[in-house]
Amino acid sequence: MKKRLLACVMAVACSLSLVGCDKVTMGDNDDTKIGITVVYHPLEAKKDETVYATGFYPEVILSEEYANNYPNLASSIDDYNLSWAESAKSAVADFGYMKQEYAEEDGEEYSVDYVDETSIEIVRADDRLFSALISSYSDAGGAHPSHYTYSINIDTNTGHSINLSEVVTDKEALWKKIREKIFEKYPENKEEIENYLVCECAMDGDPFEIKMSEDSYTWTMSYEGIHIYFSPYEIASYAAGDMDVVITEDDIAGIIQKNYKPSGKQDMDSIVTKETAETETVEPTKMGDGEDYGYDDGAAGVTVANPTWHKYVSDSAKPAAAKHITLTETSKDTSEWLDTSVWREKNGFEEPFLSYGDGNYYYAPGDGGDWGYEFTTLFLYDYETNELLHTYDMSVLCNGPDEEEGKESSQYIHWAKAMDGVLYVSLAHNGYTSEAPWSGYMVAIDMSTDKVLWRSEPQVSNACNFQIVDDTIICGYGFTAEPDYLYLLDKNTGEKVEQIKLESAADQFEIKDDTLYVATYNTAYTYQINR
Repeated sequence: MKKRLLACVMAVACSLSLVGCDKVTMGDNDDTKIGITVVYHPLEAKKDETVYATGFYPEVILSEEYANNYPNLASSIDDYNLSWAESAKSAVADFGYMKQEYAEEDGEEYSVDYVDETSIEIVRADDRLFSALISSYSDAGGAHPSHYTYSINIDTNTGHSINLSEVVTDKEALWKKIREKIFEKYPENKEEIENYLVCECAMDGDPFEIKMSEDSYTWTMSYEGIHIYFSPYEIASYAAGDMDVVITEDDIAGIIQKNYKPSGKQDMDSIVTKETAETETVEPTKMGDGEDYGYDDGAAGVTVANPTWHKYVSDSAKPAAAKHITLTETSKDTSEWLDTSVWREKNGFEEPFLSYGDGNYYYAPGDGGDWGYEFTTLFLYDYETNELLHTYDMSVLCNGPDEEEGKESSQYIHWAKAMDGVLYVSLAHNGYTSEAPWSGYMVAIDMSTDKVLWRSEPQVSNACNFQIVDDTIICGYGFTAEPDYLYLLDKNTGEKVEQIKLESAADQFEIKDDTLYVATYNTAYTYQINR
């Protein structure tokens, strides 16, 4: 998968306190001497006259006079141009290879358009600051496209990439005003933002204050003020969408430091010219010049082997249990869409995240990959002493290759639960079965040997969590235009005991006394647990 482009930080040519010593000026707001051309370069991954993926990337070209007057800015822009080109070509070639592989496996053309597109909006370019918003959009057939924004803000004279804290006078006032205006503009997202958990653990404090302390805001600056942008998953879920606000001098008087305050409004339409180059063809190529796909969590520990993608029970597994629970449906409330946050609040449940404690263990995931949730490493701690007991690298278990056929897949850890010396994990792909047929498993790992005891059939588990009652695992699988079921599995072998049809894909399972609560995309169920 494409990795997010990290902003290149250039060496500062002279300290900010000495900027005025060798500053070249064009005069306050003299737009007649500033010219910028943005050239978009279309790409296609093509083989044997078949186009498997497309995309484009920008190239920013400063006018000769602007570049000559500000050589450090021109150097920084050149570095960005190189990074955008390399990243886009690599992503489109990789996407082309993936789609080609799916087409060959399915024996027909894969219908999803694989794209990787990067665009730029330049909002300011003068003798003090170059400020632009970069938008990235990619779709490789997942549950939904991936899109996010980031910004580049460069001191025109030094070429130094500037953080937000360097251009404002009151950081506390700023983050509080950002929070206030976001809640005013998006009141429907307020509760989710306040409780949102990202990547490995909960934000310990106010997310707006944390982003200010980390200097991680995406921002641009123009005559209108400081524009703040939030991408999906940044402070809320994908469903919350993009969010943005503008902080003006009317909101906080004197918030912008004088060195960076715009001297006047610029007509960016007359400054920036856009062109499109001829389409460049790249060869569909597997990521890493032929290396295997994988997710490097950067964590040392035991690598759990992957014996096979098929249903598997080792010789070390216990025999199937003699008795299992059954479920009797007691209520069913179907609507167009079930707001699970309301459902949780009504029933006193918490949102499941793979960073939790159960009284015996504390579970913490490793790095979440490109999108923040693709966990393939799990840390297991003693709940009382906080001692690290196990580090499981499940990258091979999740993504392959398996030992039997050498096949690969694409999935990550959804949920985990350890009991009686066995770690049970749910591994699933965030997308259609056709994209990753070897996915959606329950797997049991012997914690004394770190080997797989059993692997269930595929497509039995992709909900946010699962539950274990006596010798039965309660899990569920479903997706858009795919069958949606609740499954009961034998805890010792992973065999299907029973499957129950659901109106839509299961999202969360919770238990109170002898009642099972199930939230799906559009239906809330309750079941009597019969032991």
